[in-house]
Amino acid sequence: MTVISTTKLIPESIPVLVVGAGPVGLSLAIELRLHGIEVAVIEKDLEIVDGHPKGRSNDLRTLEHYRRWGVSDELRKWAWQPPNPKQQLVVTESIVERPLGAYPLQYGRDVEESRDLAAEPSLSVPQPITMRVLQNRAIELGVCIFRGWEAVSVRQDDKHVTVEAQSPDGSIHCINSDYTIGCDGPGSLIRKSAGIKQKGVGPIGQTLSYVVRSEGHRISDMISSPAHDTLGMLLVLNSRASSIISIPGDENWGYSIMVPNGHDLTQDQALSVGQDILGVKAKLEVVSRSSYRVSTRVSVSYQTRRLFIAGDASHLCPPTGGHNMNVGIGDAVNLAWKLAAVLDGWGGPKLLETYDIERRPVGERVSQSAMNNSHSLRRVAEVFKELPPLETNASEEQRFLRGQLAYEMSYPEWNIIGVALDQRYDTSPIIIRDYWESAPYDGTALWPHASPGHRAPHLWLPDGSPLLDHLGTDFTLLDVGAVEEDVQDILAAAGHVGMPLKRLQLSTSIARTKYPAEITIIRPDQYIAWQGSQCDNPLSMIDKIRGA
Repeated sequence: MTVISTTKLIPESIPVLVVGAGPVGLSLAIELRLHGIEVAVIEKDLEIVDGHPKGRSNDLRTLEHYRRWGVSDELRKWAWQPPNPKQQLVVTESIVERPLGAYPLQYGRDVEESRDLAAEPSLSVPQPITMRVLQNRAIELGVCIFRGWEAVSVRQDDKHVTVEAQSPDGSIHCINSDYTIGCDGPGSLIRKSAGIKQKGVGPIGQTLSYVVRSEGHRISDMISSPAHDTLGMLLVLNSRASSIISIPGDENWGYSIMVPNGHDLTQDQALSVGQDILGVKAKLEVVSRSSYRVSTRVSVSYQTRRLFIAGDASHLCPPTGGHNMNVGIGDAVNLAWKLAAVLDGWGGPKLLETYDIERRPVGERVSQSAMNNSHSLRRVAEVFKELPPLETNASEEQRFLRGQLAYEMSYPEWNIIGVALDQRYDTSPIIIRDYWESAPYDGTALWPHASPGHRAPHLWLPDGSPLLDHLGTDFTLLDVGAVEEDVQDILAAAGHVGMPLKRLQLSTSIARTKYPAEITIIRPDQYIAWQGSQCDNPLSMIDKIRGA
């Protein structure tokens, strides 16, 4: 392993310095290396530790990046694999009881469900495993990762950034970079050094999260009945307690309790709630515990000159829906190609400004979605506290309808396709809008047709490969029955300014159902910059989409 932690080898200067080696920082480093940019990462933690479960949800859009980076197969080996690949939400009144029913879980984890949406299904895997796989890939690509090094001061001028970093032995070393990106979490030093403030909602409460082991009641045994066959997520609701259940192992299971902000529970009180969720007064052993405030925080800007922020440093929201890490990885991919374009000389002077313009509205929208999910789950819990218990001889239909009430009240929590795949750049100055109008944004559904400012729709090609595999790190000119002269004019305009643009030809029978135009220009982050049958001024169009 070439993770470095000595002062002799840490660079004095590097084009890009990333502070923070979490999933977002590692994703940024990988993407930059694929674009040929030298990058170093410093991380205050000496090693990746297996702690309290978090960040397990990797959505369809994130899997597109994992696939491009060559790590999706490895991560899938570690992913949650229920007996039936058609994963659903199972609603029950306690873990030990027979569930009320199973309901659609539109997370894209089912192979058939996701086939028309993306190249690979989504997956659930513990965040430490994700980080180890991403770290190994980053190292393979030549990223230098300095663990045990903490950024202690940051200053910038018009030409570069200087970060003072403290090594594991306590010595201070200066690292100069053209650009520095803070992927250093909610308390980000980079954000504070850049003078960037945050705004948000809440906290509306505090959530206490526990992982426990129940004596005599193995979680793997309790969810092995036919009624749990399609279990993808488990929701417990009764008059005394409610929680989404996490299942990090055969023995351990987790639950969460919302309390007023600043309050806490004794361990006996917390375990009593756990027994209510379990459904029996079995002995519970606490394996791990954490807490978080139920709030949103979004930075008022993602950039100050040569300093950028991404991931938790720029936006933070409740884990409901499982969005925050995925949105952070989207930040990394958006920023990386723009940094590469500027460092390589063909990116225009306005290009880097569009990182904030494009990604901040996404952070705001997704944070609001997560907060709405938190409110809806709290309302569900309140309703179920007041509902009369089901009769012992209640019919299967009555039981199913009881669970469906909870499902419908919290529908966006379980149906996230739009949040994952339809993050739009509606106000971006490097997107050229056209007369093809898309449907209004809906976080639970996907607009499936090509439109500027949207992710390029997924297609399967005749050889069985997805369109994603043919896009690469350059811009792509997707030719669907275009006039040759029109194509050559655009290719020549891109070549004139050094913007990398490759041509990909597809037949109308394959592409026309999702791509209405003869020519579609797809960016390195798989977003559509322009589409049309011909371009009256190709050089002007190319200049606009490269930020010039």
